[in-house]
Amino acid sequence: MIMLVTTSPRDRECAAAIEEVTHRKAEIAASLARAVERLQSQDYDLLVLDESFNHTEIGGVNLLLNHAGPAMPVYVNLALHGAEWVAREVQGRLTRFIRERLSAMQSAENILRNVLRGEVTAILLNSELAMRAAELSPEAGERIQIVHDLAETMRRKLEVTPAHVAAARCHDAGLRAS
Repeated sequence: MIMLVTTSPRDRECAAAIEEVTHRKAEIAASLARAVERLQSQDYDLLVLDESFNHTEIGGVNLLLNHAGPAMPVYVNLALHGAEWVAREVQGRLTRFIRERLSAMQSAENILRNVLRGEVTAILLNSELAMRAAELSPEAGERIQIVHDLAETMRRKLEVTPAHVAAARCHDAGLRAS
């Protein structure tokens, strides 16, 4: 979702153009206070801020940005640019935002995958050694076999390459994998 923060009389025209180009809902907030209120109750992908607020309410803009959360700010000047220009600018920033989010998710997955691979390997090796112990009761052997089988399942799931995951996410987001 996208929030457009402006007092421009062309706010609805601009929001409609943004929705048409991005295929995402664009909400209008006519004041910084209203924008902060909405940001506290919902996450947005982009925060499109009319530059007129930068000249009149500097403290309010800083407060708004402090509440923006994961939303990427996009500054536009509705007094100078038409709705189509703003929509194209927003689309470009949205594409960049999606790519950066996907890249961050892929990096986090890689780190987690690498950490888990070592732990799963240790579980597999130790469970195999434990199952070879001569004094192991049949009941304990069954339980260790269950742990071993679960670890083997986890190992197979960890073998899915991050490139496959990234390609699937890009496809889902409507982007081509780069």
